[in-house]
Amino acid sequence: MRILSFSLLLLLMVTPSLAKSHQSARVMIVHSYEADHICGQPQGQGVVQALADNGWKQNENLLLESFYMNTKKVHTTPQAIRAQARKALDAIEAFKPDVVVVLDDNAIREVMLPLVGRDDISVVFSGMNGQPFVYNSKTPFIESADHPGSNVTGVYEKLYLAKSLAVIGSSLNGFDKGDKVVGITDYSPTGNAISRQFQLEIAAEKIDVEWELHRVKNFEEYRTLIHALNEDPKVRAIYPAALSLQTADGGTYTAPEIFAWTIRNSRKPEMSLNYFFSKIGLYGGAAVDFTSMGHMAGEKVARILNGEKAGSLPIEDARDYAIVFNQRRARQLNIAIPPPLLTAADHVYR
Repeated sequence: MRILSFSLLLLLMVTPSLAKSHQSARVMIVHSYEADHICGQPQGQGVVQALADNGWKQNENLLLESFYMNTKKVHTTPQAIRAQARKALDAIEAFKPDVVVVLDDNAIREVMLPLVGRDDISVVFSGMNGQPFVYNSKTPFIESADHPGSNVTGVYEKLYLAKSLAVIGSSLNGFDKGDKVVGITDYSPTGNAISRQFQLEIAAEKIDVEWELHRVKNFEEYRTLIHALNEDPKVRAIYPAALSLQTADGGTYTAPEIFAWTIRNSRKPEMSLNYFFSKIGLYGGAAVDFTSMGHMAGEKVARILNGEKAGSLPIEDARDYAIVFNQRRARQLNIAIPPPLLTAADHVYR
């Protein structure tokens, strides 16, 4: 009887964990932008790949859903963004995920922050351009970067601006005194965040060229600026990071349309925010590796599914950048990229 009683007690202790091990984990990825967006898609792919690399595979032990807020081209006003966020939060309540992954700042601001402090959901962010402790001042979720302490962790999108300026300079055989590189941002929440990132990264590291930031309110201002920069011989390169601009007819141009016009009309080599921007035609440089950044976030998701607490996992900078060049664009600009630099590049698009 003692043996039987002990066996029954052991069974009661073990059965819940066994049952849990046979359940599929639930993960929802909330994208700030549309499906196939050149910033969101590679991050999402990185998340899914990291989960598979760590034994969490769709159609086996993982149920995964994605929600696209589509806030770059369609739902662009603050009111529309908040409305999409409410739909995302409703979808989360219906799906009941173990972990929510939020990609880019609109989802971080409008979906992540309302989930802070939940006991039933962990949150992992990726592609954060806004400063983590600014978000924390609105809704506290960070005790320290090494130990957030709440139900949130994630990956900050470090731009590696100083490195990118060094790479672009090397590709142009160096900068002369008085040369400058011009960054261009818009006034969207993401544009505000990127402008602040530029400021912080320039202040933190020594650079060998003059940096100048211009901000544009709409596509007409962007066009006027590009034509003006074409006429300035001291401008050696531009960093176009205006990713959403209103047009005169009331429409919205996003990165693909903006960059297509830029390639047709600009006579300056463009630095790429991420290497997909170079893939679709921009000149290149040292660009954020968005797939790697998503993979970092996915590794955190896997650790949470394996039993670790989100608050015990550090908030980290995106650790990888890719040196990329678009050879077709270089030929259009009559630039001969030094062969050793091409050999060192991670991606060369032709």
